[in-house]
This record gives sequence, C-alpha cells and structure tokens, in this order.
Amino acid sequence: MGHVIGAALSGDVIFAEWATRAKIPCVGSVEELSSFLQAEPVDWIFSVANPFIVPPDVFGQVRQGAFNYHDGPLPRYAGTHATSWALLAQETEYAITWHRIDDGVHTGDVVVQLQVLIAPADTALTLNLKCYEAAIEGFRELLTGLAKGELTAYPQALVSRSYFPRRRRPDAAGCLRWDRPAQDLSAMTRALNLGPYHLNPLGLPKALVGDEGVTVRRLEVLPQRSGLPAGSLLEIHSSHWRVATGTQDVDVCFGSSDGQALDARALARHSNLDEGGRLPILSDDEARSITAAHELLAPSEDFWRQRLEQLRILQFPFLSSCVAEAPPKRQSSSWFMASALAKLSPNDRTEYLVTAWLIYLARITGETELQLGWTPESDRSQAGLKAVEVLIASVVPMEVTIGLAHDFEEVRKAVAAECAQLSEHASFARDLIARCPTLRGVEALRSHQPWPIGITITTDSCSVAGDLTTSQSAGSAPCGDLLTFEVCTQDGSFRWHFDASRLAPEQIDRMTQHLQTLLYGVTADAGQPVRDLDILPAAERTYLLEDLNRTAADYPSERCIHELFEAQVQKAPEAVAVVHEEEHLSYGELNARANRLAHHLIGLGVRPDQPVAICVERSPAMVVGLLAILKAGGAYVPLDPAYPSERLRQLLDDAGPRLLLCDAAGRAALGAEAIADLSVVDFDAATPAWADQSADDPDPHALGLTARNLAYVIYTSGSTGTPKGVMVEHRGMTNYLSWARESYAPTSSSVVSSSLAFDATVNSLFAPLVSGGHALLTKEGDEVEGIRSRVGTPCGLVNVTPILLDVLGQQLQSAGDASRVEVLVIGGEALSSSTVELWRQIQPAARMVNEYGPTEAVVGCAFHDIPADLSASTNVPIGRPISNTRLYLLDGHGQPVPFGAVGELYIGGAGVARGYLNRP
Repeated sequence: MGHVIGAALSGDVIFAEWATRAKIPCVGSVEELSSFLQAEPVDWIFSVANPFIVPPDVFGQVRQGAFNYHDGPLPRYAGTHATSWALLAQETEYAITWHRIDDGVHTGDVVVQLQVLIAPADTALTLNLKCYEAAIEGFRELLTGLAKGELTAYPQALVSRSYFPRRRRPDAAGCLRWDRPAQDLSAMTRALNLGPYHLNPLGLPKALVGDEGVTVRRLEVLPQRSGLPAGSLLEIHSSHWRVATGTQDVDVCFGSSDGQALDARALARHSNLDEGGRLPILSDDEARSITAAHELLAPSEDFWRQRLEQLRILQFPFLSSCVAEAPPKRQSSSWFMASALAKLSPNDRTEYLVTAWLIYLARITGETELQLGWTPESDRSQAGLKAVEVLIASVVPMEVTIGLAHDFEEVRKAVAAECAQLSEHASFARDLIARCPTLRGVEALRSHQPWPIGITITTDSCSVAGDLTTSQSAGSAPCGDLLTFEVCTQDGSFRWHFDASRLAPEQIDRMTQHLQTLLYGVTADAGQPVRDLDILPAAERTYLLEDLNRTAADYPSERCIHELFEAQVQKAPEAVAVVHEEEHLSYGELNARANRLAHHLIGLGVRPDQPVAICVERSPAMVVGLLAILKAGGAYVPLDPAYPSERLRQLLDDAGPRLLLCDAAGRAALGAEAIADLSVVDFDAATPAWADQSADDPDPHALGLTARNLAYVIYTSGSTGTPKGVMVEHRGMTNYLSWARESYAPTSSSVVSSSLAFDATVNSLFAPLVSGGHALLTKEGDEVEGIRSRVGTPCGLVNVTPILLDVLGQQLQSAGDASRVEVLVIGGEALSSSTVELWRQIQPAARMVNEYGPTEAVVGCAFHDIPADLSASTNVPIGRPISNTRLYLLDGHGQPVPFGAVGELYIGGAGVARGYLNRP
C-alpha cells in the first residue's frame, strides 16, 4: 500500500531472514528498538503475534500510535493461547482483534474486529490459521482507515473481560477424564493440538496408562453409547482403543514422545490391559492437584527447554568390558561417613560431598562442563499423588562447570549457585519433550533416566551399617541410569546406587577411597587448585606408577642393531636371510653385500648421526641398503616411492640428507630436480661402484659409532600437522627387537609387506634377521596377494594393520583357503573384536598380539596377547608395556588418573626416541 517499513523487531529466525533479504533493518531487543526510534522517528508500530512486551516509553515515541494484533475477541479471551481456551470452552463463534496498545495487556481501544467461525473439527492449529487469515484482512482494513483518517476506535467493556495468563494450564494439564462428556474430551484433544512444527507451550492431551502419561494424537466421538462404566476398554485395535466415557464412546489414537503413531495393541500389552479392563478415573481433587503442579512449574519451562537442548551425556570411564546387552542389575552400597569431614556440620558435609564428587568426575573424565541427573526436591503437598509423579519429571539436568584451576571454596560456591537454581526451577512436565520440536527427536530424552550419572539429596534417616544390597530404601530411586551418588543431609553420609552389570562393586569401593582421599586433601589445604588435589590412595598410586611398570630386563644396550645381525651371520652364514620371489639370499651373502656398500658410503663421508635417504622398492637391495647405512654409522631416512612427489620433496627438504640411495622407482618418484643437489648411490647401475670394496664388517669403534647414535629418522603421518622426523637411536631399536625376539619366538620367518616408511617394517624385517630367521619380502604393489600367498604356507610372523587383516580374512574365508601363521602382530589402529573372531575361525591356533606404539616409541611400547575367548567388546586393549618401558595415564595437569579412568598416555623408557629432527 506504499508505506515504508522502518525496522523489524523479531525473535523468529525465519522472519529475520526475510527482513534482511527485503533490506529492512532488524533489531534484536526492545532496547535496540527504543534506540532506533530515537534516531529514526516513525508514524506507527504494529505488534503482530509478538512475544515481546512493548513498554509505554517505547510506543510513546511514535508519532501517531501503536497497534497490536490479538488472536481473540477482546475483551474476552485476553492473554495467551486464546484459541486453545476458546476450543476448550467449545465456542462456535470467535473473532480476531486489532487494538491500540496502552499500558495494559490487551486493554487498549479496539479498532478492527473480524468474526471467525469455529468448525466442529477445528484444532488449535487450524483455528490459528483461520485467525491469521482474518488478521491479514483486518490489517488491510486498519491501514486503509489510518491512511484515510477514518479509523473508528471504541473502548473495551472491561467488565466482561476474561484473561488467560501464560502459566495457566487446562484441567488436569490435559489428562483425559473418562467420566466427562465425550465432547469435553474431544475439545481437550483439539485445543491442545498445535501441530508438529512449533513449540506447544500449553501441554498435550494425555491418557494415564499404568505409570505413563501417553500422548493422545486423535480422539473421535462416536454416535453410540455402550452404557459401560466410564473408562472401560471396549475394543483394542492396532490403530486405536475404543473407550466408554460419561456420554458417547470414543476412539482414541496414541503417539510416542517423538511424534510417531503408537501401536495401540502393543501399548495395551505393555500396560497389561485387555478389553473389559478399565482406565483410571481422576477425582476432582486429583485433577486440581495435577493442574496446580503444572501451573507452578510453567514459568520455568523455558529454562528447562534451553538446558535440555544442550543435552550432554557424560561418558563414565570405569565400565566393565563385556556388558553391552546385559540387563540392569541394580545394587546399593552401604552408607559411608567421610571421616575427613567429621568436624563439619551435616549441612556443610553435604555441600563438601557434592562439590568433591563433581570435582572427582571432572578429574576422571577430563570433562569440566558437566551435565548430570538431579533428583528435584519433592513437593510435599503433592507427595504420594501417583498421577503427579507420573506426569512430572523425577530427574532433571544439573549443569555445572568445574574450574579446575580454582580452589575448593570457589568451586563450592559455583556448585551452591547451581543447587539454588535447581531449587528455584524445581522440575518440568514430562510432556515438554514431546511438545518441543528441538527435543522431540533426541532419543535419550525419551528415557526417564537420560543421564548415566546422577546426584540425589535425601533427608531420610541414614544408617552407616550394612553391606551391599540389591534393594533401595523408599524415596531413593536412582536418578542416574548407571550410577547415582546419594547424600543424606541429616548426618552428611553418602552411598551409591549402581548397575552392577556395568560397574563392579570393587570399583565402587575404589571410588569411595578416591573421594575420601580427595576430601582429606581439601581439609589439609583448601587453598590449592582442585586439579592438584590427590585422589589416589598410596597403594593405588604405587600400583599405577610402579607395579604396572616393573619391566626391567637385560638387553644388549651397548650394541648397535647391525651388530646383532652380524652375530647371526657368525652363527649360520649359510642360512637363508631374505627371500624375494625366486631369489634367496643367505646371511653370509647379505652381510658381504651390505659391507661392500657400507665401506663405499664411509668413503662418501657418511658419519654417525648423519641422515641418509633411501628410496627404493621392496627387494633384497632394499635390505642391503638399510644394513649398509647402519654399518656406515648413518641414520636411514626411508622414503616410499609410492608417496606423492610433493610429500617426498617435503621430507627431503626437512631431513636435509647429502646422500640418497635409490633405484629407478625412487628416481622417478622424486624427480630429477629434487635429487639434483644430492650424491646419489644408484642401485640400478650396471657395475656398482662398491663392487670391489671390502666384504669385512666395518669397525664401529673406528667410526665412533655407539648405541646412542641414530639408527633411523622416520616421519610421522602428518595427520595432526606437518610430518615430523622422529629420531630413533640404536639402543631403542635394540631394546625393542630384543624384546620381540623373546616375546615372539620361535619365529622361523616373517612377512615384510608394509612400506619402509611405516615403522612396523622394523619388526617384520629386522626381527628375523637378529633371530636367525628369514624375511619374506612381498612383491611391490601387490601386498595383499603377497601376504595371502605367504600365510598359506608355514610362516612365523606377520605384521599387519587391522584393516588389512580384515580384508585378508574375508578373502581367505570366501576362497576357503587355510592360514598357517604362528604369530599375527596387529597394530597401527584400534582393533575390533569382529576381526579377531573372523581370524579365530580361519586360524584358531595362531597367536594374535595387539601391539601399540606411536612412531616416537620404536614400533611398539605396549602389547596384548588376545585370548582365545575374547568377549564382544568394541576394541581390544593395547595391553601392558614391553621390556624397559614405562606407561602412565595422566590428566591434563600431569596427575596420574585412577585405574580405568580417562587420561593421556605418557611413555618413558629405553624405546623413546631422541626427539624430532630440526625441532626443539
């Protein structure tokens, strides 16, 4: 109509996006609107379906007036949710109103009012749509009257005013009362049907069935009347129940909390209901109590909705490993007194215990923003009224941030503030989940106990005596699905309720000790940051730090790795050392070739700790090259010819070798430009330059070579940043291979299938060479088939990743092939039990070892022999430390975490690398 919209204030995202596209300035609050009006005067304000209350000092700034749209016939049906209240009153005629805004809510003079007829089948959704259509028509009329100056306003007859506040709720909060007329039940069902798209702030129509309030999706009034008592179940079908009421019979369809239709027959079975049974009839007093309870909680619904939208499930670390499908086994511990708190009052003890428990949770989970289940204080006036207990949530989310850098008193204040908030907002109606589209699809919220960990405060009289029991005293139902920490305010004692199918009683005892230790630390020094409070009793600390790390073992710590190989050469020079396709190389011949090349490298200037790059395909020449670099005192830098040229050049630039050993594949992968400034030793030369060199072992002493010099520099994958060159010394490599020789013996042979740039190759290649066995090199580019062909013949050791193991297992199984492997060493990523089970069928006699180790810890620092009766847990453990290695699990502040808790893995001992090349 030619008017200009000066600005829009809206809390609705879709409307705000439209306004932005239409180049209409948007303001986000009433305060912003006031500032805008001071700078840009306007003629009129129109408030349309507006959740904001516009105060007089704002609408008083406009030049000609402010008008509001109301979805009801003022002065009747003032307030909120007017359409629903009209349907509940079974009105047939209705209206919408445009009125002037004054100091009151919906009290200003009426300027436009248009009639809206209510049809018998109308719901709140359809009536709202009718009202919006009428509102648009009324707005045109309002604008026309304003433009022509012909607008007629008349005051409301406030004597006939009816007002519906936001917190008001319908009779029995929407629970159907079967002894009422069928038309009343129909009106209730339609009045509370606001559609699936937006928040329903009033409530849902519900039927009380057993211990549940089940949503009623649709109710149809039938023409007949059975004459049976109200609430009688006349018929049960998969789609609906037929129920007797105070007048005609009705057909009732049900819905789940996620908005889907419920199978009515299954619901009846679940509730032990049959045809001829009877649904509960609410008395007037019960209905009033239900209504009052919901109206009391109504102002807090936005608080709970926002909190539930931020649902967080805390992962508890101490779970048993094989309990995926185990049924719950509820147990309660005895009551405990925290002896460290003996001098405090019971109230202070309660606060200390709750605070300490939350600090402990933050410490063991590594999470500082906690959301737990909380048992709200029961409303004494409603105590014992089952219908109210069914309809109101018995567990609510407690949300608190634990500042681990703060002292105990600061954390205690934060916890006390959250407890005060929980007390203020009490609880929420259970049907809030189904009423809110943002919550409806969250599966966890459909449970009465969405949170695995809970806290409950009780005033019941407590007894410290007693052992673990399988029952709970009245009033102490657990609010955590897994674990509930219960504190008694009467004497400051505490106990645990837990699911013994997932948490062992021994773990409960350990947690009790941890909590007691933490509290002793608080009373001894309350001013220290809570991250530094000790939570481990002395015995557990010793077990974690010392007992689990008793790994000392003798190994030739002063010997270089090639010296261990040379010792095998002396023992059996004619024995086969390397097999590649049809080529067999003996220990003596391999050693002689390596020595000739080593002397050549020494002549080229190779010195201890000097990086020497090698980029060759898998072949005997590769083995010769590696041994030669080690014998010359250099540290080999493996480059895989299959890697992209850009990555290879990046590694060359970082390592900075002056010398490169390569073959045709290596040359092609690197490119002429990358190797232009390097001295290149070409394995494909027709007459090797080192052919006439000595076949004798170079003297490490003459070279100044010791076990503390570098054996190799191998690059990390770069998955967490730029690849880093890990510098590994001979002594670390010697320790690992000495352990492997003892742990994996006897190993007659080993399959070498992985890239030279992958440190697992250290095990598969060098373990047999220092043990008198032989290495079986698979063909380059055909590793899967190479391994498959090898495992079909007697084979000592195979190193493989879980992914490759799974592929191999499926191929062997489908082809009906057998596997004859002594030891499968699996590493590189998490190993699932399904892969293990597959291989148990193919090769039941094979020893399967899960080996773990980052590049910085020489192939493996931990190993786990997988038992034959492995349970169906998700992942196989990484196990215990290897010889001369120490493993620690520490929290983010360097403190050891309890046994079984979440922490970062720290590795110490002989196998730890010297550091990263060219880095601090």
